[in-house]
Amino acid sequence: MEAERELTLHGEEPRYARGWQRLAEGTWAWLQPNGRLGESNAGLIAGAGEALQVDTLWDLRLTGRMLAEMRALGAPAPGTVFNTHSDGDHVWGNQLLPEARIVSTTAAKRLMTLDTPSEMRRLQRLGRVVGGTGRDLNRFDWSEVELTLPRETFEGRLRLDVGGRAVELIEVGPAHTGGDAVAWVPDVAVCFAADVLFIGATPIAWAGPVTAWLAALDRVCALGARAYVPGHGPVCGQAEVDELRRYLEWVRDEGTPQLRQGVSPRKAAQRMLASEEFAASPWAEWDDPERLVVTLATERFRLRGGEGHLTGAGRLRAVLQMQRVAKALQKPSGSG
Repeated sequence: MEAERELTLHGEEPRYARGWQRLAEGTWAWLQPNGRLGESNAGLIAGAGEALQVDTLWDLRLTGRMLAEMRALGAPAPGTVFNTHSDGDHVWGNQLLPEARIVSTTAAKRLMTLDTPSEMRRLQRLGRVVGGTGRDLNRFDWSEVELTLPRETFEGRLRLDVGGRAVELIEVGPAHTGGDAVAWVPDVAVCFAADVLFIGATPIAWAGPVTAWLAALDRVCALGARAYVPGHGPVCGQAEVDELRRYLEWVRDEGTPQLRQGVSPRKAAQRMLASEEFAASPWAEWDDPERLVVTLATERFRLRGGEGHLTGAGRLRAVLQMQRVAKALQKPSGSG
């Protein structure tokens, strides 16, 4: 009898396999389909007697499962953790590797205190829904999460030796967040790009501006990777990265001018998502198109001279507006 197929964290049919995917000798990606809210990826780079963990996950259950399945790979336990950026779904499992050297950019460490586990637990108790319709916070358990910050930070680049293998940590933000960085493994030409790349899922900018994210993509593409591990979505090649670039160019060319004319982020997003251009585009098939509202809210914040992240009341308003657009876009019951 065929085994029942495991659904995603949000109860959907997976579009790609969950778990460790071998990319090259001593190089693996941990994938959580389908890359929606909290369905983040991670990675492992192993050399002789040493290993580097790229990101942890949003709660202890998910991180624990990832680490348990890591044992089957035959790799050493990670002695170093690299947090690619500040979002909790890439950081909040750090406490399960208490002996590890934890590294991030200086900006990422500072931003990690913006959205703490205690604040998310409060939102969870209030029953808040984030990221769109049908994807609520009750899918995750932060009851025992203690924010474990990096012990070491860097700016620009940091070269690591992982059991005789060179790994370069490269700061490319601001883009998705203010402290984005990627891990480049030159001997196998693999780039762990984290949330600089969303594949099959609409990107969301908390820092921006869009032009900065495009510049980050330029830096990533200049590496010449044969494979990219996104923060959300399946492992991909250059074609998928180029499609993300075209989406961000569309946001820049169609959304930013409206903001300059005084159109609200929600109204601009609604116009863009209702356009014939959007309907004919590949990104019309991506999950969570309503995230465009937050990206445009961040863009407006930057246009008005804001620095750093969209935070506080502005961030909350953007999320609430995103939810309104998500409900308007929601398909009729039974349509999938």
